[in-house]
Amino acid sequence: MRDNGMALSVVIPVYRSAGCLPELARQLAATLDGLARPYEILLVDDASPDESWSVIEDLARQYPRLAAVRLMRNYGQHQATLFGLALARGDIVVTMDDDLQQPPDQIPLLLRALAERPDMDAAIGCYRVKRHGWFRNLGSALIRALNRRAFNLPRDLCSSSFRALRRPVVDSLVRWRTRNPALAAMIYQTTRRIVNVPVAHAVRFAGCSNYTLYRQARMALDYLCNVSLLPLHAMAVAGFGFCLFSVAFVIRTLHRYYADHIDVEGWTSLIIMVSLSAGLILLSLGVIGEYIVRILREVQGAPRCQERQRAGWIAPARADNAGGGI
Repeated sequence: MRDNGMALSVVIPVYRSAGCLPELARQLAATLDGLARPYEILLVDDASPDESWSVIEDLARQYPRLAAVRLMRNYGQHQATLFGLALARGDIVVTMDDDLQQPPDQIPLLLRALAERPDMDAAIGCYRVKRHGWFRNLGSALIRALNRRAFNLPRDLCSSSFRALRRPVVDSLVRWRTRNPALAAMIYQTTRRIVNVPVAHAVRFAGCSNYTLYRQARMALDYLCNVSLLPLHAMAVAGFGFCLFSVAFVIRTLHRYYADHIDVEGWTSLIIMVSLSAGLILLSLGVIGEYIVRILREVQGAPRCQERQRAGWIAPARADNAGGGI
């Protein structure tokens, strides 16, 4: 446990959830009080246009262990969650949504999974039955497929925003400096020691989902382009493959020309120039893509490596830099 003595933090981004927050706070307090460990609840109001902040202020007066921050403008769920992670002091940090579709009484299941598996860095809730709309389920399936392809993940690994993270993982995540974070993908890049926990999934307590088809598409784009290098590598491979095809096609064209199978004057030269130019252009784009990959890695600000623990004569990591990275 860290010097501040805080064992557990619960971070919740808030947007258009004024009707959900009082019941959410009540259920959280009932569940966390029963754990008999120090805890804190952090609400991050992502510039919600409804009365969410007024409700949060009332809840902060009612629940001493609840604190909140209001962002200047709407940054998105992942940015708001990262902001909360940077403020969280717990040795284990739980993230969840504000709509009560992830019941607070499921939090002990995540904590139990980490307690039973001390070698695991993260426990992620896997819904037994999803209560989302069809387009939300479709978007989730697409993002899950992208993550599995980009990070070579097991096919049975589920992803959700209901997760428990150990402190070293949290410390690594908050060091990222990307302006369009894809939190699940960042977790997969930080650690592969992840365990899925079957959890319940409820219908939304009040209001309607904020995830429109447009937001789902934007999230998929963030996962694909901001963290995954799959599109750039695919372009490089395609460019190299087409370049080889162009060379083979040029050789075949020359063979036909010298075998007197081509009678149209200038056709051979034109085909050779077009094929070689297209192949070289795509190959050059692939090379440029590899440089962009390296630029992307530099500007994201992710730690080059992340330590897990120390042993022997080397001094232990400082309490304020547990799980440090370089």
